[in-house]
Amino acid sequence: MAKVVLKSVCKDYPGGVKAVIDASLEIVDREFVVLVGPSGCGKSTTLRMIAGLEEITSGTITIGDRIVNDVPPKDRDIAMVFQNYALYPHMSVFENMAFGLKLRRFPKDEIKKRVDEAARILGITELLERKPKALSGGQRQRVAVGRAIVRKPAAFLFDEPLSNLDAKLRVDMRVELKKLHQRLATTMIYVTHDQIEAMTLADRIVIMDKGLIQQVADPLVLYDQPVNKYVAGFIGSPPMNFFKGTLGRSGDAISFTDGAAVAIPLAAELAKMVDGHVDRPVVMGIRPEMICDKESASGWPHATAITAKVDVVEALGDQQVVYFSTEKNSFIGKLDAHVPVEPGRKIEVAFNASKLHIFDAATEVNLTCTASKYGEPGAAREQNAGNN
Repeated sequence: MAKVVLKSVCKDYPGGVKAVIDASLEIVDREFVVLVGPSGCGKSTTLRMIAGLEEITSGTITIGDRIVNDVPPKDRDIAMVFQNYALYPHMSVFENMAFGLKLRRFPKDEIKKRVDEAARILGITELLERKPKALSGGQRQRVAVGRAIVRKPAAFLFDEPLSNLDAKLRVDMRVELKKLHQRLATTMIYVTHDQIEAMTLADRIVIMDKGLIQQVADPLVLYDQPVNKYVAGFIGSPPMNFFKGTLGRSGDAISFTDGAAVAIPLAAELAKMVDGHVDRPVVMGIRPEMICDKESASGWPHATAITAKVDVVEALGDQQVVYFSTEKNSFIGKLDAHVPVEPGRKIEVAFNASKLHIFDAATEVNLTCTASKYGEPGAAREQNAGNN
């Protein structure tokens, strides 16, 4: 298997378009890393540069112990799974999976052994004689993955492989891909625009925007310790709430205020982190999970209540997502499904003040974050392995 390392990799296109800017990333052997971000952020370009399908403008890419900048894709010992399956319609499933091995002149018995093993792992043994047109979307994607597995590459690259599937099948295939990674114990690099896909699959997530890597960390660190406002707003569903305002001091206490309805004293440990930003413009962030009705917040050590109007209620089984508004702001909270709320009425809403994030208004850096921009390579994978 292989470690994949990017050092100061850039990709420029004619006309001054910078698709990837100074990307440095270390992916250790057997790690599952997901590149995520909006369309045009540079994630697919980064994957294609690793695969050799795009030339890099500057920097180095290493797979294993070899710099592969000038190595053609077929010699990089990687296998790529695409969004559109790319199956040959006139070939059977067996022939599609065996095609790459035949080109490499593998013996027939070895080809059959590898295809049969991959089909068994993916649960498609009974489909080997079918043509792609007789398969469902999920089955076609399994065949595409199987075609990659039979090569036994140093690393697997996935370019939005689930985006053509319906919602339920996407969930099922996410589980299957996670099981596959655990079973094969190989390096996997995966690109998606879907943050839920990234959070559920990855050992570590690489969040990109406008060609830049914003933060690299395991999913929980990204959720709890986003390094900037962009990461904070990208991770989480519903997204983090943001309030513009200032920090004020009263004695030893520091509070955030939006100048109207929202005034929240900061927990002591957070107040220490933002002491130098008193009387300066900031943005306060809080996740919807940290906002609820006043009665349900009795277990929070630092709860502050405000009065807000209920605008919209979305029922989600055991929870309800409630859209609130005050004089200056709109925000979202997650309440227990049995809490009585009605659009148009005002209720007391509690904020968990120990879970606030304070961002510098100018730089958008998270002043209350203790995490670094780049997480330790492989740390989450080793931790997960220890828990199994």
